[in-house]
Amino acid sequence: QNPAQVIKGPVILVGAGVGGWVAMHIAVQKPDVVKGIVGIAADPDFTTDIVLPELDDATKDKIAKDGMAEIMWGLNQYTLSQKLIDDAEGMLLLRGGPKSVPIKCPVRLIQGLGDEEIPPNRALKISEVIETEDVIVTYAKYGGHILDDEEDFRRMTTMVAEIAADYYDYDLTSPTSG
Repeated sequence: QNPAQVIKGPVILVGAGVGGWVAMHIAVQKPDVVKGIVGIAADPDFTTDIVLPELDDATKDKIAKDGMAEIMWGLNQYTLSQKLIDDAEGMLLLRGGPKSVPIKCPVRLIQGLGDEEIPPNRALKISEVIETEDVIVTYAKYGGHILDDEEDFRRMTTMVAEIAADYYDYDLTSPTSG
């Protein structure tokens, strides 16, 4: 089911990797509902722009023949399917020029400078193509693709709280505060 059809809102979307790509699409489809995005190593268009150009001909041939292939990307092994590649072609976001993606809500992007899968300049490209001026890109000097240390979680929580402060009355000082 399409996540945009389920979300009633208002919401702040937090997405890591492909989840950042999905969050961007939902924000385009539901601008009245999405009040902010926090993207962690967000990787829109990664299949076309980043992965496919790096594959050798044998792997591309295997995908064409068998419909999929196992690939090493960064530190992990993934199954890359022709279906994913084809579906991704219809979901590309970074092809237009500045402000070509109609996302108007606040956007916070966290990117590790040591990311093994997504080049750090990807966050700058995202900030360029989205319409909103309210974009902050934060780089974690030693962060990899999986930003999962205590400081990374503090950054994420702070960014969500900052966006939420403009839309909600809340108290994040205790787990039961709602």
